[in-house]
Amino acid sequence: MKAIYLLDTNVISEFAKKIPNEHVLERYYANETRCAIPAVVWQELIYGLEKMPEGKGRCIVADAIENLRSNMDIIPYDAFAAGICGELLARCDAAGTPSSYADTQIAAIAVANNMILVTHNERDFAALCKISMLKIEDWAR
Repeated sequence: MKAIYLLDTNVISEFAKKIPNEHVLERYYANETRCAIPAVVWQELIYGLEKMPEGKGRCIVADAIENLRSNMDIIPYDAFAAGICGELLARCDAAGTPSSYADTQIAAIAVANNMILVTHNERDFAALCKISMLKIEDWAR
């Protein structure tokens, strides 16, 4: 089955929490085979892991990340997504609503692949939704 949901870092992070958001887990397990991770989020996860001190906590997070990696596709930031990203960054600048580079890359991957971005940070992506075909959902509610 083709993935239709692209999970943001804050959604993936729920799996490493001692007490994860039940709504997120329910929605994920109901759509498990339809979820994927953007390459930018994979990079953020590895970066966060590498900054953690050695110990049990790091091992738990590493196991959670590897489990996700083995169960979900990683959607690349390719030339098509890069072109969309450039357009989105320029449109945001022209509208006076700058967007972070990483968030715009994630949005561009979602738009390029006609996927729904699942994030808890709807506010960070609001300007991008207004100027593109980006669709977002917050599974924490």
